[in-house]
Amino acid sequence: MDKKAVFIAHCFLNQNSKALGFAQYRGIFRPLVDFLMEKGYVIEQLPCPEILHMGVRRWWCTKDLYDTPGFRKTCMRLAKATVDLMEHYLNMGYDVAVIGVDGSPSCGINLTGRNPSWGGRPRDDVGEYRMVEEMGVWMEELSSEIERRGLKPIPLIGVKEDEFKADIEEALRKLEIKLKG
Repeated sequence: MDKKAVFIAHCFLNQNSKALGFAQYRGIFRPLVDFLMEKGYVIEQLPCPEILHMGVRRWWCTKDLYDTPGFRKTCMRLAKATVDLMEHYLNMGYDVAVIGVDGSPSCGINLTGRNPSWGGRPRDDVGEYRMVEEMGVWMEELSSEIERRGLKPIPLIGVKEDEFKADIEEALRKLEIKLKG
């Protein structure tokens, strides 16, 4: 039996941890979790720096708002503990991967949201949540810690939840290809 462990964004196992109004599924992101279980993956839930830093009842933010020394310190602390656990799996011969939420300001792998004009008093017309091809803050810090320790390359895979809603079979096929490396 293959030894495979995947570290997935917190909100894939707890949709209610997203900023209010952003959960797309009740409870867990079942299509992803069921797929990983079927394929025999050990599933580890990544901690959510957004909850730790701002709480469950928080505004939605852009990377610009989270890219602060305090939030980065939170992410660095979490990255050290997370990579400690990854090293245990690697030392036991597991293949390890990370799955983040593309579009997230903290957990995006390929995409994150930006708008430097956000800030100040909340208002209805906040402007565009612009997708840019960058990692979110948390994934940047996790990736840096993996690299700093000189670990073998760990695949960092971005998943867009809306792709699963549009065409679940195609989304799972793409994910399987990425997981195989």
